[in-house]
Amino acid sequence: MLSSYYPQPNAHANVPDMPAWQPDPQERVLILAPHPDDETLAVGGLIASMTSGHASPHIRVIVATNGDASYLTAITAGGRRAFTRRNFQNLAAVRQQESMNALTSLGLDSEQIRFWGFPDRGLGAIWRRYWGANRPYRSPTTGYRRAKQAVNSPVLPFTGASLIELFQNELGEFQPTTVILPHPQDAHPDHRFLAYFTLFSIALHQKRAAHAPPKLLAFQMWQNKFQIKEAGAALAGYLFGSDASPKRQYLPFSSDIREQKAQALQCYASQKWAAGPLLRKATRNDYEVFSLLQPDSFGIEQPGALRPAPTQLVVPSPIC
Repeated sequence: MLSSYYPQPNAHANVPDMPAWQPDPQERVLILAPHPDDETLAVGGLIASMTSGHASPHIRVIVATNGDASYLTAITAGGRRAFTRRNFQNLAAVRQQESMNALTSLGLDSEQIRFWGFPDRGLGAIWRRYWGANRPYRSPTTGYRRAKQAVNSPVLPFTGASLIELFQNELGEFQPTTVILPHPQDAHPDHRFLAYFTLFSIALHQKRAAHAPPKLLAFQMWQNKFQIKEAGAALAGYLFGSDASPKRQYLPFSSDIREQKAQALQCYASQKWAAGPLLRKATRNDYEVFSLLQPDSFGIEQPGALRPAPTQLVVPSPIC
């Protein structure tokens, strides 16, 4: 997490003025989390609500990075060896296990959880510069150029083409009706750029898919002390048309579900110092807030630059 950013854990005073949303039992919900713990912070109540009513809910959780660049956590866990590659690799494994423990306590099976193993704080650089397999991004913390710590997911090089491939595989195989993703205007770079990759991948997928596009629900977790730039909205407009303004809605849940979410958040012991206030605040609400993104279409205009990649993707110029 970034200490210069202010957490906004779905704490909206005007919740009663928002329309309420409850997922249909038949919905297929794909959840995208930038780091271990984001999935429970943002949608732990949703997961617990769906698993409490159904033995086998259609949920899949993808954690894109392992959170290995949490430097404060590395210091508290590693002492004098805090900034060694081995310590950062161990931290990644610890954070993966914490998310696995939290999500299984919320009712998911381990097979429903994917760790892509991409580099913490590296998604922005990958989006901007690292698309071809001949020049993958190198993590400054773990030293890896490939997702060697992926779980339930293939080991791929740290490139934009790899992320698109992972998305296309998930969208084609799981066929979600609802995708929950970070808000494209979130102040944390990993959150924002994971949103970019998600929106771009869905747009590519829909060019070939015969079924209706999924509903897009975005959660915003971090807000900079400065005004957030409109880059995310610009990207959404570029991909989906001009009318991409978000509409807020909230998911209410019972006190029992709130307590179950609070218990799951206790699994993230490594984040006690780095994200303690955020974890504690998230236990107080009996609702979760989302922005509904309503694209006009999923057509993409020719972006002006063809970057060679194994999948021969046409990728847009960086929008930052």
